[in-house]
Amino acid sequence: MEITALEEKHGSFYAPSFQIKVNGKDLLSSEKLEIATVQIDNTLQGADQFSFTINGGFDFALREFSHLELFKIGAPVEIRMGYGDAKKLQLMLRGFITSVKTSFPSGGLPNLVVSGYDSSYCMTKGKKSRNWEDKKDSDVAALVAGEHNLKVTVQDSQVVHPKIEQNQETDRAFLEKLAKRNKFELYSFSDELYFREPASKESEVVTLEWGKGLVSFSPELNIAEQVSQVEVRGWNVNEKKAIVGTAKKGDELGRDPGRKSGSELLETLCKSAVLRVRNPVYSQQEADRIAKAILKTRSEDLVKGSGESIGLPEIRADRNIKLLGLGKLFSKTYYVEQTTHTVSTSGYTTSFRVKETTI
Repeated sequence: MEITALEEKHGSFYAPSFQIKVNGKDLLSSEKLEIATVQIDNTLQGADQFSFTINGGFDFALREFSHLELFKIGAPVEIRMGYGDAKKLQLMLRGFITSVKTSFPSGGLPNLVVSGYDSSYCMTKGKKSRNWEDKKDSDVAALVAGEHNLKVTVQDSQVVHPKIEQNQETDRAFLEKLAKRNKFELYSFSDELYFREPASKESEVVTLEWGKGLVSFSPELNIAEQVSQVEVRGWNVNEKKAIVGTAKKGDELGRDPGRKSGSELLETLCKSAVLRVRNPVYSQQEADRIAKAILKTRSEDLVKGSGESIGLPEIRADRNIKLLGLGKLFSKTYYVEQTTHTVSTSGYTTSFRVKETTI
């Protein structure tokens, strides 16, 4: 979506707004609380986080915070952001409160800072050991997500494993391991868990230009972690022969037509830079998938960048954004891995981190 269309959609970005509901109660319209700042961290790594700061909620006569009973640990929270009235705001997070803090300064008024995580938070707690036989990684991901009452979007991981083991790991760490070996992303949004390939091939959700919606951007091109090819070597016990899975240039996900990957750039400098890995594998298909997963991780380190834009709820992790006005090399589509959305007295801003496999 171009900046002109975004301006029309969001009322020329004139009235930044948000809505916070705790236990179904609207903190602004119903409880009449003064919210100084609200922030949401949306990421591909771990659970999403939120925090908001309440000003003027301390009753000096009673020596107590008003509405404190609302902010109990575990209370459900829903946050929306955008511009204009509440009906136009976009859902940014569903989760629950895990922290309430304050300070009583020598000068000034105390405030209340409430924070927490999205609905996948409990997946990061408690370590387990268990196993599944003759299952795909995607089957197991769906089962584990169901144990936490999460909706799930799962892409078929194709390979059936004789045994899948969780060994003294949290459910989150365990599923991240499964996602990594399938070149998948594991992330949550609202009350849904995603276990699938990156959406790096999809169209960009917004197009921004430096000075026109894009406030700042700092990219870096670096071939230090690049390899020309990945080989995963295992042993077929039944057939008594080696299994070798390979991934090479051209296998990178999210390639931009006409752009070069890290493997291709590295070839201009080094004749051969093959990464060989020994890994227990049970089939050629599994070996190839693991090789491509390792190449994915390496190739995504080619271009990293961080930036800031006007507040746009459309920018989220696992989406693509197109950035222009940055010169021929860096004007392109980028894959978003983390965002921070902040609404305060200064307005609404979105900061983000991106990664890319071609330049």
